[in-house]
Amino acid sequence: MTEPTAYYEPLGDGTYRPTILVQGAWREDEQHMSVVAGLITEVFAQHKPRDGMVLSRIAFEIFGQIPLSDTHVAVETIRPGRTIELLEATVTIGERVIIRARAWRLQSQDTTDVAGLELPSMPAPDTCEPVDAAAEWQGRFLETLDYRAAPGGRDGRRQVWARTDVALIAGTTVSPVAAYITLVDLANGIATRVRPTELLYPNVDLTIHLLRAPDPSWVGLDTSVTFGDNGIGLTSTVLNDIHGPVGRAEQCLTVRHFPPA
Repeated sequence: MTEPTAYYEPLGDGTYRPTILVQGAWREDEQHMSVVAGLITEVFAQHKPRDGMVLSRIAFEIFGQIPLSDTHVAVETIRPGRTIELLEATVTIGERVIIRARAWRLQSQDTTDVAGLELPSMPAPDTCEPVDAAAEWQGRFLETLDYRAAPGGRDGRRQVWARTDVALIAGTTVSPVAAYITLVDLANGIATRVRPTELLYPNVDLTIHLLRAPDPSWVGLDTSVTFGDNGIGLTSTVLNDIHGPVGRAEQCLTVRHFPPA
């Protein structure tokens, strides 16, 4: 069988067929949320695009396991406006709604005279060491990645660069923001406090704030993972590209022990 060269095959009418390269990290029969987030972002980017409007925040609500099956993405504008608008996407697999996402699209303006960053920059990718993305995790998606880790990482705190040469959608040149966001949900797996074979901690959401259009050639994840004492965790990430900090991502975790055998 020929190895696929893209994560999704477009079927038309908003439906996409995931290839085996989308396979998730917790189960063999699921899609990795990171790739689905990229797909949703591309649908947002192509929905009634307007010059001068940029995606500034996307919030994904994950209702459960994402089956490795044909995926339908529908999008609408729920708050139209001249300078601010809100989009909503619904992802349906089979008869079930799996994800809802909302994206703010804001008008870009020249604010160079007041610009200032308080987000930290990461060491450049060429100063970091290659690591095996699939060493801790299962799933074909992670096997498609090139990972570079900055020195000094530890459990719960790590800086990692990631990239892939696999197309998001076959036969399509996707927007830079979609290509970038395709790798952001990886953050919950790069600075694990506990091995995924010993504890469950999937994220139930992914919220991304962007300051500008990111460069997808490398996705920089400066990540901290916190577990509370009540089954709730938080993965917090400063997002970088090769030009510097580009925004933040947050993931709410449900932290659970494996059920008794």
